[in-house]
Amino acid sequence: MKEIPAKEAPAPVDDGTFTKDIAGGAITTVSAAPYVAQISYDSAGTNVGCTGSQIAATWVITAKHCNSTSLKSVRLGTSYLGSGGAIRSVAARYPAPAGDVLLLKLSTPYYGAFVGLSNAFPATGTRAKVYGWGDQSEGSGAMSHYLKAADVSVVWQGLDNYGGPSVRTRSESGHTLSGDSGGPLVVNGKLAGVLSASDILPARNPANFTGYHNDHASVVRNLAWITSVSGVRGS
Repeated sequence: MKEIPAKEAPAPVDDGTFTKDIAGGAITTVSAAPYVAQISYDSAGTNVGCTGSQIAATWVITAKHCNSTSLKSVRLGTSYLGSGGAIRSVAARYPAPAGDVLLLKLSTPYYGAFVGLSNAFPATGTRAKVYGWGDQSEGSGAMSHYLKAADVSVVWQGLDNYGGPSVRTRSESGHTLSGDSGGPLVVNGKLAGVLSASDILPARNPANFTGYHNDHASVVRNLAWITSVSGVRGS
């Protein structure tokens, strides 16, 4: 498994990959996951490097390895990378004491749709969804202009980048890459994990993704801490 670093580079230019069907997966809209957020390393919300999820009016959850003093803003309520929706400044950052989880407190509330936190570890074989604007092939540096979704299945419990418990998944229709870090693993409509690491893909995207895995920092294993900081409880 590799660590997916936070990007601190300008928003990508169109290189012809933006309209292609995360690597693989399918283009979707924010209405499919209205809580999905873009984590940006500038105040304008255009230098997007990670993905997150809104869990309350002033709280967004993402990966701890996305943390940086240059993490400045969150863009919410849009399908498009670096444009549309609403921008909120980050007032405070709270890294989990153990595990690849980071809570961001927004400067002012955004009353969009919030995703609930799962209070149970998903069973092996459970089908799930992942969302993000990440790279569409290994090492390309070209994030998707459109929100993408992919199917995954739960394999077992693993470890995230900080040695905390993870929900390990197998990619089915697409594979999370750099830029998808911190993005949601959604099981039965609830947030079960935030993306921590993914297998390295071969130079060209494979014909299918079923041999590749991802580790998502477990929400339920970090739930007591999440609740103590944000007040948001699992269900």
